[in-house]
Amino acid sequence: MAKIPPWLYGSDILGYAEAAQLKLRPVDASQFLWRIEALERYQRRTAHLVERIEIAAPGAPARWEALNRLPASRVGNTVPPEQVASMHRTLVEDSAEDNVLAKLNWLQGSLTLAPDDQFTEAARSAFESLRAVTTDEGDQLFPDLAAYFIRFDQALNWRTGLARVMVRVEEEPALLNNRPQQTDDQLVFGSATGILTDLSLTRDAYLAPLYLCHSPFIWAIVGQRQQGVMVYSLGRPLRGKETYAAELIQQFMPPGPAKFADCPPFTAAQLATTAAWWIKQLNQLLSVLTDPSTYTNQAGEYSPRHQFEAQLSFEQAGRRIQAVLAHQRDQGTRQLLAFAALDTLQGLGLENFDQAVQLTRAEKVLKRITDLLPTDVAEVLLPSARRAVSALRECQNGFIPSVYVSGGNVTVPQKNGQPVVVTVEKATGQYLRVLRNANHGYGGKDDVGRRRDEVLLMSHTGNIPNDLVLLPYLYWLQALTDPQILRRTLAPRR
Repeated sequence: MAKIPPWLYGSDILGYAEAAQLKLRPVDASQFLWRIEALERYQRRTAHLVERIEIAAPGAPARWEALNRLPASRVGNTVPPEQVASMHRTLVEDSAEDNVLAKLNWLQGSLTLAPDDQFTEAARSAFESLRAVTTDEGDQLFPDLAAYFIRFDQALNWRTGLARVMVRVEEEPALLNNRPQQTDDQLVFGSATGILTDLSLTRDAYLAPLYLCHSPFIWAIVGQRQQGVMVYSLGRPLRGKETYAAELIQQFMPPGPAKFADCPPFTAAQLATTAAWWIKQLNQLLSVLTDPSTYTNQAGEYSPRHQFEAQLSFEQAGRRIQAVLAHQRDQGTRQLLAFAALDTLQGLGLENFDQAVQLTRAEKVLKRITDLLPTDVAEVLLPSARRAVSALRECQNGFIPSVYVSGGNVTVPQKNGQPVVVTVEKATGQYLRVLRNANHGYGGKDDVGRRRDEVLLMSHTGNIPNDLVLLPYLYWLQALTDPQILRRTLAPRR
C-alpha cells in the first residue's frame, strides 16, 4: 500500500497507472491510500517492457517499415545539422579509405543523431554500409549480417519516476496535497536523474554485457535512440582491441594483458538465439526491478526509498560490469571495478562478497546457470563465466610455502590473536578481500583483523589472473537467468 499524491499525472492517477503498466486499487480515498503492483503481476502474464523487433535476418527480406511504427522521440533532436555534417566530413570524407573505426563511429553517430523522420533511412544505409564491407579476397566480411531494434517501453520511465516522486513526498509530507511549482531550469522531481540515465538513454548497463561477453572481441554494432537501441549483429567476432596504442593518450595507459584467450566459436544463429533470450530475461528482470510490490514488506507497506536505491544500484552494477569488459588495457583499474561491482551486487542482496570469491560458491553458481541456460545460449554466454571460475581456482596457486602455508592449508591469526588453520580456498577469499580493502590503502585499520591481513599479504605472490575480473559477470548472469532472485532479495523487512 502507498500514499499517492492526488495531483500525480495531472490529477489522473488511473491514467498514470495505464501509462506505467501498473495496477492501482483504492484502499482509503480520504488518506490517498492505494494498493499498487505491476499490471503483469496482477494479470499473471509476461511484462511488455522490452521487446526485440527483428528487421533483417540472413536470407530473409528486410522489414525496414517496422521502424516507422516506433513512437516519436520524447525530446526533439538538439544537434544542429551543421554539426552532423562536420562529423561526417571528419569521419568519412576526410578519413582514410581503410579507416574502419572512423566509419563505424560515423555509423553509430548517424543512427543516434538522425531525426525521427530520417531514422529508417539512416538504419537502412548503415546496414548496407556494413554489408558492403569486403575481405581482401573480395568476399563479404559479414555474410550473416542481421539487424534488429530493442524497444524499451516508456512505462519503464514512469515506473522509475514514481519512486523518485514518492521519496521526496516521504521527506516532505506537505507535498502530498500540494505539488511543488515547476521551475524553468530544474526538474521538480529530479533526484538522481544524472546517475540513472542508462535505462532512459543509452541502455548500456543492461545490454553492453551481452555485446561484450567475449571481450576484447565484439560481435555487434549498436546505435542508441530514445526509443531503444538499433543493433547490427555481425554474425562473427571482431577483435575490439589493437595490440598497440590506437590513440596518443593510450601511450600513458598500462599495456594490459599481452595475450588474450581466443574467441570461442559460435554461429550467427546462436547469436540470434542468445539476443532473443537476453531480451526476454531482461524484460522479466526489469518487471521485478520496477514493480512497486517488490518493495512491500509483510504488512503490505510500500517502501519507495528501497525501490529508488535498488534501481540506482542495479544500474550501477551493470555499468561497472560494462566497464570491466570494455577497459582491457588497465588491469589495475579493471580489478578495482570488479571489486566495486561485487560490492554493489552485495548491496542488492544478490551475492555476499566473501561468498562470491569462494571457489565452491562460484562453481555452484556456474553449474546452476549451465543447467538452466538453453544450449545455444550457453555456448555464447558461458565461456567468460567459466574463465572467471578458472581464474579464481588459479588464485589459490599464489600462496608461498612458509611457516604459515603448507599442505594445502594456511595458518592465519583469528580476531582473538590465536592461530587457526583454514583451507587455501578460504584463505584465497580472505586475501581477495585484503586487495579489495586496499582501495583505501594497504595496512587497513588497526583492528583485530589487521594481523590476519598482514599474514595473508605476505603469504601470497599477488599474481592475480586477468580473468578474475569476470566474476561479477558470472553473478550478473545468475540474476538474468533467474530474475525472481531479485524479488526475493529486494523484499524489505517489516
